[in-house]
Amino acid sequence: MRTSLLATAVFVLGAVSVSVTTQDRPDSVSGTITRTFSIVANTQLTGDVTCAVADGTPCFSFAVPGVELRLNGYTVTGKGDPVTGCGGAVTTGEVGITTNAQRGVVVRGPGLIQRFRNHGVQVAASDGARVEGITVSTNCGSGIFVPATSFNTVVQENTAVRNGSSNPGLSCGGI
Repeated sequence: MRTSLLATAVFVLGAVSVSVTTQDRPDSVSGTITRTFSIVANTQLTGDVTCAVADGTPCFSFAVPGVELRLNGYTVTGKGDPVTGCGGAVTTGEVGITTNAQRGVVVRGPGLIQRFRNHGVQVAASDGARVEGITVSTNCGSGIFVPATSFNTVVQENTAVRNGSSNPGLSCGGI
């Protein structure tokens, strides 16, 4: 009986150890995404990502505070036209990455966010967000958009190329 109890205790401790170890590893993403990827832990790209999410929805959305999305040199591509990024009209809500009102989240490059029919990255109602070391190109709205509802945001060492619509009144663009 005593040996059986000891073996059970060792087995249970081993199972707990494995579960703690897997929680420390970041989520990995690559390939085609067909619904918004909710970031609930540190996440890294392990290959290029093509966003085939529903019209008007983001590709990536932070769902908890204090986590990071690392692009690792890969590309995140939306459904926008390869030349204009949008074909002239902004699609509300269709962004590459949204901070989604989360505190202390990070989007870290290097990497490319391109061809979204709205903003490449939208820092939405967040406090203490960081966007650094990425390239945003050919997005219909701004490459990186930080509205007045966000505070203490750091945007550094980014490159913006050919963002914005050619329609009058919808030009936006840049960072």
